[in-house]
Amino acid sequence: MSKIVITKVDDTDNKAPVFEEIAKRFEGVQQRAFDLFDKRGRALGHELEDWLKAEQEVFGWPAAELAEKNGVYEMQVALPGFEEKDVQVTATPTEVVVHAATKEEKKTQKGAVLWTEFGSDDVYRRFRVPNPISVVNVTANLENGILRINAPQTARPKEIKAATA
Repeated sequence: MSKIVITKVDDTDNKAPVFEEIAKRFEGVQQRAFDLFDKRGRALGHELEDWLKAEQEVFGWPAAELAEKNGVYEMQVALPGFEEKDVQVTATPTEVVVHAATKEEKKTQKGAVLWTEFGSDDVYRRFRVPNPISVVNVTANLENGILRINAPQTARPKEIKAATA
């Protein structure tokens, strides 16, 4: 079982480098969605379809799951073909961002491939969580192409009931 190094950002200002890259990518999504719209002759009615297709192309969204069990958010991300060194996890009190990238070149012949379902070799996945997490206690590991992240929620202060006179 591989352990993944986690960048732990203890504020919500999103100043970590991964957030700058995500902002740039969203500009790419916006441009790609417009290109799809333009290619279709600027016909209205497919804006959401264009945006989602552009997001998938630009971000390479891998399959994922977010669950909550006993005060811990459990995230799973399908990252087949990626190794521990290819994966970066960034945790803030309100979200966890996964970035996986590999520089390995695929050996395919463009003319021979009619279509492919192989995913991107540079993918992002962002999980916003409903309750704050304890950034220092976030853990992640990669095993058999599945990245598993555990993010415990912060302890909430107990409510103090006012005494009635």
